[in-house]
Amino acid sequence: MRVIGIAGVGFFSFLVILSILPEGWTGLDPVAQDTRDVLSPPGTPGHLLGCDFLGRDNLARLVYGSGVSLLIGVQVGLFSTVLGTFWGLVSGYRGGLFDTVLMRLLEVWYALPELLIATILMLALGNGIFAVVVALSIGGWMGVARVVRGETLKIREQAYLEAARSIGASPVRLVFRHFLPNLLPVLFVLLLFRIPGGILGESTLSFLGLGLSPPASSWGTLVNEGWKALPLTPWILIFPAVLIVLALLVFQWFGESLGKRWLK
Repeated sequence: MRVIGIAGVGFFSFLVILSILPEGWTGLDPVAQDTRDVLSPPGTPGHLLGCDFLGRDNLARLVYGSGVSLLIGVQVGLFSTVLGTFWGLVSGYRGGLFDTVLMRLLEVWYALPELLIATILMLALGNGIFAVVVALSIGGWMGVARVVRGETLKIREQAYLEAARSIGASPVRLVFRHFLPNLLPVLFVLLLFRIPGGILGESTLSFLGLGLSPPASSWGTLVNEGWKALPLTPWILIFPAVLIVLALLVFQWFGESLGKRWLK
């Protein structure tokens, strides 16, 4: 399992490098159309993974879409982790009735399906990367908040916190000097789990036609297009679907490995 995980991380690192300048690496424009190559199968000269129904090179679109999907996943992971950290830290630090009210509000929000929240927000915000990131971040921070709140309650009872309070340390100093440094390992692991959630969320929204708009490419839009032409061109669906599954497995493995090492 460790070898598979390391190989997966190396593969995705290579994929990120490729996706920075897709035209430079593949030599092809991901949005260029050529009617002569419509639905060309994999292995066609000049088109390693074939072409789609508009004659666009599948490899170029897959490389470009990988960068978009990974970027969205990282942004969703960061923003949802920041939101959840703020809510959980404030709730756990204040405690008492304030903590109770915040956690009851969190439970109400948590009871709503993440995809439902994201779908409603997408309908309000429209399509585009910014809208997808905002919708998935707002829809998926609750789990982070619950974990951070629990860890904050543990840290709050430590003796060194009482010593810091006794010498007049302000709440801001306590948060930035003691709470956040001790929460960093937990936050990094949570971030690793939220990134594949963002990738899967974007893929789901784009598959439903609520994510990115054409001609933008992502794993979700490629799956959407491949599904429509599945009987004729199954490879358009298979390639991005495999990358989505691989991304989920790699980030899950990486997060679990670091969690076992750092959070004993």
